[in-house]
Amino acid sequence: MRDDSLARNLRAPGPGQGGCPMGCAPLMGSLRDMGALASPLSQADDRPDIGQRLPQILLNTTPDWRAACLELTAHIPSGYTYLAQLMGHDMGSSVPADSVPYARPEGGVGPARRYNLIDNPLTLETVYGPGPAMLTHVYDPETCLFRLTRGARLARLYGRAAGASSDPDPRPIRALYDERNRDSLMLHELTVAWMQFHNRLARHLMAEGLEPFRAYVLARAHALRCWHGILAGDLLPRFLHPRIAALDGDALPGCWALDETTLLHGLCRAFHALPLAAYHLGRSGLHNLGTLLKRGYAPSEAETDWHIDWPLFLGASPGAPLTGISASVAPELRAPVTAAAVIALDNRSAAEAGSLRPGNDPIRAAIAALPGDWPTRIAPARLADDFAAAHPQAPIRIDAEGLEWGPLYQFLMVEAQLHGRLGGFGPLGSALLRGSVLGSIRRVVLAPETEATAGLPRPATMLELITLARQ
Repeated sequence: MRDDSLARNLRAPGPGQGGCPMGCAPLMGSLRDMGALASPLSQADDRPDIGQRLPQILLNTTPDWRAACLELTAHIPSGYTYLAQLMGHDMGSSVPADSVPYARPEGGVGPARRYNLIDNPLTLETVYGPGPAMLTHVYDPETCLFRLTRGARLARLYGRAAGASSDPDPRPIRALYDERNRDSLMLHELTVAWMQFHNRLARHLMAEGLEPFRAYVLARAHALRCWHGILAGDLLPRFLHPRIAALDGDALPGCWALDETTLLHGLCRAFHALPLAAYHLGRSGLHNLGTLLKRGYAPSEAETDWHIDWPLFLGASPGAPLTGISASVAPELRAPVTAAAVIALDNRSAAEAGSLRPGNDPIRAAIAALPGDWPTRIAPARLADDFAAAHPQAPIRIDAEGLEWGPLYQFLMVEAQLHGRLGGFGPLGSALLRGSVLGSIRRVVLAPETEATAGLPRPATMLELITLARQ
């Protein structure tokens, strides 16, 4: 059940959007009254005979082209790069289905191609995992609190004990659940902020007389309401086209909610446009992206010597490093691997997963459901011609076939560069992002809020939560 404040946050003012002209139904009903909905099933590529086209505009990124793209699109404070990444991690961890044992749903037919290791998208599972009973290196089993020093910005690092009874294992471990959140300093700090926020809530509840596990349950539910509010009120507005943001969130066409495979391998890969080659972290100066990513389990230089100025990084202080969605990626995307290699890997995984492409019927339906004349304006041939006219200096010419039968993320990045506002997505990217995120939020089942949690703090932005968590 949804609380009233979340329902208000998820409704945007403006006219409602009618049903899809190609037959998909709107997601109707008040969020306050909705229970669990079925997750969209993965939809097969209806044209497997047409091979995956390479995203040439991304494979041929050069420093000059990257700079030209950012000159047009860099309006979003760079901290939202990593808040968006945390959201992506909370929506899924997609692996080949044959790499894990799994139980097929009743009535399931045909072999699955991908499996999502995140069982419950947008429930902060990327932070909490399965909970204190199963993760004693992350939680104190007696208090059910995260194992954190109060005010710390990094997770604890556990090394081998010196006693004779300890196992001879020299590899230390981090007190984090999802290893994907470990190696980026920015993502690491965001994750720990949520852990600190939870501990603050749970300590308050235990001080009021609740036993530890009950305090854990109520604190997690409250943190999740805050997470949904931050996504709807702080993150999404940075990326949505104003025409899509103005639509009634309770009446979006159902075809704008992507299946998990296409969401993870099609839409979320567009966020690879956001990382910058270097970041200014306030008092510690300018640092290359590669040095902000560490490998292994031991402390890195970034952890010991650098501190992210979050008010700067999230745009509350002047001089924030800015980014945006564009038809380019930073050449230093994942040092020492080149950006072209990363995009080639994304392209291959999307093809292997069977992620939907712009030419497939479900994405055509999503385009047809856009308001006004947008379906005509972002037709592949029109988009290719408009891009060539607007960017004759691009390192390669985009053609209609490549847009239609290349990966969805390429189409969305090109659309964003032409039609996005202030660094955000264009109309289709915005529609798919908003429809998918709100659809995932609707599927979350939360117990009604209790009197015990009614007075707990409700940060409306990620910066407010970080500030509160570190007090």
